[in-house]
Amino acid sequence: MNSPRRRPLLLLAVAVLWVSGISNAASGQTTQVIDLANQRELFIDNHLVGEMKNVQLQVHQPVREELAVTCDKPWEGNGCGYYTVLHDKQEAIYRMYYHAWQIPTGIEPGGPLTIGYFESKDGIQWTRPNLGLCEFKGSKENNIVLDKMGDGGSCHDFSPFIDENPDAKPEARYKATGAGFKTSKGVWAYQSPDGIHWTPMADGPVFDKGIFDSQNVSFWSATEQKYVLYYRVFSGQGTSGTRMVNRAVSDDFLHWTDEGTIAFPEDEGPNPLAQFYVSQIKPYERAPHLYIGFPARYVDHGLTESTRLLPEWDLREKRMTVSPRYGTAVTDSVYITSRDGKNFRQSNDVFLRPGLRTRHNWSYGDNYIAWHVVETESTKDDAPRELSLYATESYFTGRNSRLRRYSLRMDGFASIHAKLQEGEFTTKPITFSGKELSLNVATSAAGMVKVEIRNADGTPIPGFSLEESDLIYGDSIDRRVTWKENRTVESLIGKPVSLRFVMREADLYSLVFE
Repeated sequence: MNSPRRRPLLLLAVAVLWVSGISNAASGQTTQVIDLANQRELFIDNHLVGEMKNVQLQVHQPVREELAVTCDKPWEGNGCGYYTVLHDKQEAIYRMYYHAWQIPTGIEPGGPLTIGYFESKDGIQWTRPNLGLCEFKGSKENNIVLDKMGDGGSCHDFSPFIDENPDAKPEARYKATGAGFKTSKGVWAYQSPDGIHWTPMADGPVFDKGIFDSQNVSFWSATEQKYVLYYRVFSGQGTSGTRMVNRAVSDDFLHWTDEGTIAFPEDEGPNPLAQFYVSQIKPYERAPHLYIGFPARYVDHGLTESTRLLPEWDLREKRMTVSPRYGTAVTDSVYITSRDGKNFRQSNDVFLRPGLRTRHNWSYGDNYIAWHVVETESTKDDAPRELSLYATESYFTGRNSRLRRYSLRMDGFASIHAKLQEGEFTTKPITFSGKELSLNVATSAAGMVKVEIRNADGTPIPGFSLEESDLIYGDSIDRRVTWKENRTVESLIGKPVSLRFVMREADLYSLVFE
């Protein structure tokens, strides 16, 4: 394997029993206690899971919805990508940024790289405003928000965010990192008061330790109290080896400290066959301590019989006259998670696969998920709010490209899943500070979930035993757990406990002690 690996750091137990560790007299070991406080935890990995029986961690694929935007204007083309989608709640508007580009493919001539902008009131119906900011072929009647980096070079990528740092100045409420194309090497820092009018924060790149030929993303981390940047590197010299992800941090968005390559356990993360083209890492809004990323996996099996059977072979063959990989490479997306921003786990299944369709999704550049998910109203009956995410399609296939919306239930990336045969699992030891236990849970009509709270030694706590648990069935993102109609767990605040879930035909997505 070409890519260097570091195993996740082990947490050291400390001596204070009720705060951070429980002694196991039989083994002489100490089990770490996870303090949930009142933060939401997602069953997106095995962080909380202790023992499992007849249940499994199941990745859920997002639901394909309507086309969000079609990039068919003269300044756009088949290479529109590196999308950023964010929701400005203060201004009640959704904003979308992307690099607008026509790639020279041997079929169509290429065009300049610029940064385009869409906006929406609901995250579903998008409009292309005439901003009047940048000239294209003699006219400013376009949605181009930026056409050059600070030194005059073309924009390669540009990823804005709303700065939640309490010390952020009004003129820098929005910030962004962007890299140039065939210009000064490195990442530029930008600021804006409104998300439309952007100015460089320095006279040149503020960070130059990587390759940057991808979408380089940054944000203010409330958990770390720092700005964090994730950017492209290769495992070899220059652009040789495996495409990987590095991380840097900053206190002021101008001076950055490189922290090296993010780590995965063995057999997870980027590898020579499935390299990470973008990272798309950001704190999840409903659980900001949890970083979730959507790397696009770049896979090139070479020219095989299967390659010739993929959609639009005639276009692939023409693109291969420019570069062989333009015809043979394909892309899909997985998700990765971290609680410290440095050590990550990869989903145990693909998150967004190309799918059984004849066009639009089997080219290199398709199925790139935009940075990042946003909450929107559901378009289905009286369903609750949901997550919307957006993914590229029709990349490289002609003169235009598109972005499609996908939907997912709140916290619905993965779940602890039980089938017809009854199963159960217990959590690792936890403490909490909330007064009621809320579950994001779904069952079939015949399915069910029951919850038991146990002492550190595994014995049921009177009043919270499995026999006293009220039966849970239905589908809710906020189902309060009760035991003989009692829903308060206030008497257990701060006490090390574990939770036991008995399940049948059910999915448990997340929990929180409210």
